Amino acid sequence: MSQRLGEEYKMRQNRLYIKRRKLAVSLFLAVLSGTLSGCALPDDFAGMIRPVEEVVSTVRQNMELRQQMNALELPKDVESISAGRYAYESLSKEEQKIYDQMLDAVMNQEEEVTLSTSDGRRLEDIFNCIKADHGGLFWVESFRYTQYQRNGQTEVMSFAPNYIMTAKERAAMQKKIDRQVKQYVKGLADATDYEKAKTIYRRLIQKVDYNLKAENNQNIISVFIGKETVCQGYASAMQYLMNELGIPCVIVTGMAKGGPHAWNLLQLDGEWYYVDVTWGNSKYHDDEENDVKYVEYDYLNITTEEMTQDHSPQVAFDLPVCTSLENNYFVKEKKYFTSMDETAVAEIGTIIRRAYKKGKSNVSIKFGNRELCAQAKEYFLTQYHISDYCEGLETVYYKTDMQMNIFVVIFP
Repeated sequence: MSQRLGEEYKMRQNRLYIKRRKLAVSLFLAVLSGTLSGCALPDDFAGMIRPVEEVVSTVRQNMELRQQMNALELPKDVESISAGRYAYESLSKEEQKIYDQMLDAVMNQEEEVTLSTSDGRRLEDIFNCIKADHGGLFWVESFRYTQYQRNGQTEVMSFAPNYIMTAKERAAMQKKIDRQVKQYVKGLADATDYEKAKTIYRRLIQKVDYNLKAENNQNIISVFIGKETVCQGYASAMQYLMNELGIPCVIVTGMAKGGPHAWNLLQLDGEWYYVDVTWGNSKYHDDEENDVKYVEYDYLNITTEEMTQDHSPQVAFDLPVCTSLENNYFVKEKKYFTSMDETAVAEIGTIIRRAYKKGKSNVSIKFGNRELCAQAKEYFLTQYHISDYCEGLETVYYKTDMQMNIFVVIFP
C-alpha cells in the first residue's frame, strides 16, 4: 500500500461468512488538498502518516505533532506469551518482537504504544498472525498505526488497537465465557489428542447454530454466550478450546466455494490436520420439510489434499502439507473402506445396524474412491439391503459426497 503524507487509511474487520461477504469502504483524507475520495480496502488494517515537519505546515501544527511524538514512550521489551504458537513461530525474530508488543498492548488494553519498527508494510500480516494464534481476543476489532516523519523519514511509529468494549466490560464478559468453557472441556483433561478434537468439534456443532445475523459473530462471544455464529466464530472457538486443552491449533482464513471462510489447522500426536467445524454443522429436510440438524465428520482431521479440493488458504504464514490419516475420524473409528467385497459389505452393514439400534441420528462411511462410494449407495439404498441390517426401518434419508467419498445414512 502506498504511504502518502497527510493521508489517513482506515479499515474495518474482515466479516467472514460462508455464503457472502460485506466489503468495508474506507475514506482517504487528504489534508493538504482538503478533498475526500473513497475506495474499498482490505479489512482489519489502518495506517496514518503524520509529517512532523513540512514546509506547508504551520509552526503550531508542527509543535503539536512534535508534542504527540514526544509523549510516546520508547518501545517496550515484552516477554512473549506466544512461543510455540503456529503463526508466531513462522515470523522472523524482528517480526516476533513487533508481534509481542502489539499483543501486549491488546492484552493490557493500551490506547497507543510505540513499536520497534518504522515500517508499516508488515503490520497487517503480523496483526493477522496474532488473531490466528489467539482466538479469544473478543474485545479488539481492528487497529490503526501512526508514522511520525521528519523530512520524509519516519522517526517513530505507534500502534493503536480499536476496542469494542471497556476493560470493565471485557472482564465481566470473560467471566461469563470462562463458565461456558469449563462445560466444553469437562472430562477431557486426560483424553487422547483425538478424543479432545472430536469431542470439542461435536460439542460446538451441537451447542451452536449457524446464523449469518448472529451478534458478535466475528468473535467467541457469539459462540459461548449467543449460541449462534458463523465460520469465524466457530474457528475462533475451536482454536481457543484446543489451546485450553493443550492442543496446538491456529485459525486459517481464505476462500471456500467462492466465498470468504475460516477453519482450523491443528496438531494431534505430532501430525497436522485440517478441521472445519462450520462444514460439520449439517441439516436435512424431513418429511414435514423441517430442518433437522446433525453432526457430519467429513472435515474432522483431514489432509491438505482433501481440504484444498474446495478450500483455498490466504494467510500470512506458510502451512504444512498434511498427509497423515492416523487421526482421521473415519480411520480412527474404523469406518474407512478400500473395497466392497463380502467382508467389507458385512462390516458396513454391522456399523449401520449398530448405529440404528443405539438410536443414533446418522452414521457415515468413507471409501477409498468414488466408485466404491457409488457401489455402497447402490447396494444399501437402491437395492435396499439396508433393511437386512435394520429391522423395522421404514424411512431413511441419505447423502453421498462423491468429492470426499462419503456415504451418510440418516435415521429420522
